[in-house]
Amino acid sequence: MMVAIADLALYDRRGRLTAVAEVKNRFGTSREWAAQTRRNILAHGSSWNADYFLLVTPDRLYLWKDAGTDPVQVPPTFEADTESEFAPYFERAGLDPRHVSGHAFELLVSAWLGDVIRSEGTAEKFAGGRSWLAKSGFHTAVKDGRVAFEARA
Repeated sequence: MMVAIADLALYDRRGRLTAVAEVKNRFGTSREWAAQTRRNILAHGSSWNADYFLLVTPDRLYLWKDAGTDPVQVPPTFEADTESEFAPYFERAGLDPRHVSGHAFELLVSAWLGDVIRSEGTAEKFAGGRSWLAKSGFHTAVKDGRVAFEARA
């Protein structure tokens, strides 16, 4: 059996794998591109027993909830604009989102996910563009957990 390695893995407060995130440094993506990319990742042997799968780009985030691990093309359950969400992180790091390396972007995403894990989110706090955090149950699932790089599943 092939060992699946995720760019980032999120564990809940009890240490159970809850979410897997793949980070792609690409602009101008679509729901169709995201569904095809997820299908390709699963078709090439990556399979995780996690409730959530995230595909994160500098301008979009795609989230699947309870979508299984069959390599079929399934549209994301939630989609969000991340340009404004990530802007403070790019600014603090002194990075231009259009010219950031893949590794630097992965570090930025892990910092953002770490902040999501530690945030005291409420429905009001996650209004507008962040409503997917509450509606999907993602924030509750990962709250007080941890993020790991290149985690084996």
